[in-house]
Amino acid sequence: MSTLIPALGAAAVLLILFILLLLSRYRVPGAEEAFIVTGTGKGHQGKVYRGTGTFVLPVVQRATRVQLSSVKADLDTSTPANDGIELKVRGVAVVKVGDTPEDILKAGPRFGDDLARVNALVTEQLSGELRSIVGTMTAKSILVDRQQLVDQVAQSIKEILGNQGLVLDSFSINDVQDSDGQYFSDLAAKERSDQSAIAAQSRAVAHRVAEESRIANEQAIIEQQRELDIERETARQATDRAAAEADAVRPLVEAERRRVQVEKDNEVAEQQARLRDTQLDAEVRRPAEAELYAAQQRAEAKKAEITAEAQARAESIRITGEAEAQALEMRAEALGKLDQVGQLELVLSKLPDIVRATAEPLGEANITLVGDSVDPLTRGAGAGLVSGLEVIRGTTGLDIASLLTDLGNRVAGSVSATTATKGSTGED
Repeated sequence: MSTLIPALGAAAVLLILFILLLLSRYRVPGAEEAFIVTGTGKGHQGKVYRGTGTFVLPVVQRATRVQLSSVKADLDTSTPANDGIELKVRGVAVVKVGDTPEDILKAGPRFGDDLARVNALVTEQLSGELRSIVGTMTAKSILVDRQQLVDQVAQSIKEILGNQGLVLDSFSINDVQDSDGQYFSDLAAKERSDQSAIAAQSRAVAHRVAEESRIANEQAIIEQQRELDIERETARQATDRAAAEADAVRPLVEAERRRVQVEKDNEVAEQQARLRDTQLDAEVRRPAEAELYAAQQRAEAKKAEITAEAQARAESIRITGEAEAQALEMRAEALGKLDQVGQLELVLSKLPDIVRATAEPLGEANITLVGDSVDPLTRGAGAGLVSGLEVIRGTTGLDIASLLTDLGNRVAGSVSATTATKGSTGED
């Protein structure tokens, strides 16, 4: 136990030292910096780290810091122009290492984080390009168009700087002077003189043009005034003619206006009539047609109902008639099976009802007897009985009177035969 505690303490110390060693080998570039890590696992040219950190292994890897800040290079050079005038040119350029990994890999081995070397290189190369381009231009062209010199120098130096991983942010010419100051003064004086002459000539031309313009304007005004007067007179004449024509055609216009008004009134009346007809159609005709149609439908329904009832009644009558006819046939068949005595007996059983029915009208009659020994009621009843017997004979074929007569004769014959028989046998 006593040996375990020192061992643990030594292990902890070694672990802390190892962690501190790792932390000391972790490189994080600043905002305007980049790292080029070369060595094991980083390729032939190395790997660029910007905005992110990485571990740099001791012995087998190396980290090179590259400054990405802008560098200002002041230029002050003397060189003859194309026309032999010695010129002093002062300018300023702002360059920096490019932001792309390719530019950083180009600039890193050359400059690292030494911005002074960048300044010296840029100043030397820009001065050389400036002297070369000034030698192709005249002093006057440089004085008149200084921007042309700037553009040519910037265009020429960009490719040279790009090969070294540098980028030209800006370039400007601050001042251009000749060596003794006389040439530009004379050139400026001559230029001013020429400008004065040009200005005087321009003023003279302008004055002449102004005078010509004034005269032309006055002539134009006079011409316009004359044309205006002519137009006014023409307008007045046209107005007078129009007034005269208007006075002449006013009655015609008024008549035409009245005719148009009458046509409009007629159109309004026709529209009102059509509207009234439409209202009548909507308020009277259509309701009447609807009521007529409803009445027709009701009549058709009533007709169908009456027809159905009539058909039902006719069918009922037909069935009743057929039943009555069948009953009559059965009664007639039954009557046909009776002998005369049976028929007579049947008729006699109904005879009181027949006589009673015949006498009912007479019972309700108001009859006054005047000088007749026979009761008219009796005569009426007898006549009714006779007519009733005639009706029975006509409807059934039975002659009740004859049947009664025959029956009486048979009865009398039977009585006579009985009497004769009794007399022959000696009976009283």
